[in-house]
Amino acid sequence: MNSDPRAENQPTADSGHNVVLVGIDGSDQARHALERALEEARAQDLTVRLLGAYPVIGVGDPGLEMRFTEAVMKENAGHLAEARQTVEQAGLPVEVVEAGGDAAKAVVEQSGEAALVVMGKRGRGGALRGRLGSVSAAVAAHAKCPVIIVPEAAETRSPERHPERRGGSAGDFALEADGPVKADQIDFTGRVVVGLDALGSRSPALGKAVAYAQEHGKALALVSVNGALSGTPSWFQDEFNQARYFHEADQKLTQISDEIAAQHPELTVEHHIFVGRPARILMNATHSADMVVVGSRGIGGFRGLLLGSVSQAVLENATGPVMVVPAHRP
Repeated sequence: MNSDPRAENQPTADSGHNVVLVGIDGSDQARHALERALEEARAQDLTVRLLGAYPVIGVGDPGLEMRFTEAVMKENAGHLAEARQTVEQAGLPVEVVEAGGDAAKAVVEQSGEAALVVMGKRGRGGALRGRLGSVSAAVAAHAKCPVIIVPEAAETRSPERHPERRGGSAGDFALEADGPVKADQIDFTGRVVVGLDALGSRSPALGKAVAYAQEHGKALALVSVNGALSGTPSWFQDEFNQARYFHEADQKLTQISDEIAAQHPELTVEHHIFVGRPARILMNATHSADMVVVGSRGIGGFRGLLLGSVSQAVLENATGPVMVVPAHRP
């Protein structure tokens, strides 16, 4: 008989990258993230891997340290057992991992073996401050695979209930064939929205957005945002830059749309061109989109879009799920 009660819960060496990793800390947000992870596991045929991280202290008193460690390990094991039961009741394969120490580090390390990470936007506070939910932004920035951050359970997808979070302003608008349209009038319901930068069709975020839209039977919406132009006087935009920017961006997005349609004829693809602040535009899209996909790093967009520099702002204010896709690293 194995003397380590955790040994049977550890993932096997041949698990590969066919897992969706979800952080478990006993919070409502962790439960909400688990629900999302179950959806992703079904859609992508993945195993659910539950990760519970517990804090480790060093106070110079071995007895106190032991009692503390035993208490937090017991609590952590209880949260994991509850989550495991939920996954098993859903009829999905499950793995359990326990880790002592920093939660963000544990998730990032495990992300190298996962196809996807799902985390809650917030976690537990109080004595357990620093656990999983509170480190979601750090995980999104450093994970080795795409990360889906689900909004707080108390958040609503109805912008009318949180007018201060609509994300639109007088300076944010979409350039359509018929002229400017207010940014917050664009409805992305049933769509996967992806912000594009200068990488265009080579963007890792675009590839993941296409795959996600296919797996979930959603339409794909390509978004280009000109942040530099929004800082110029309106008369300058109207008389000089607006038409030129629309023409250039429309040509690039049309070409990308055609490439996607040729490779994936079953996928509905549309594109939208905005003038405004990229973070605000993409955050506004979270009010209605099924998923908003951004890159963890950017290289500049069609005249100024830096997705990497705004992804954290989008995560902080999003009212819908956001997927952050890591940039290619050498």
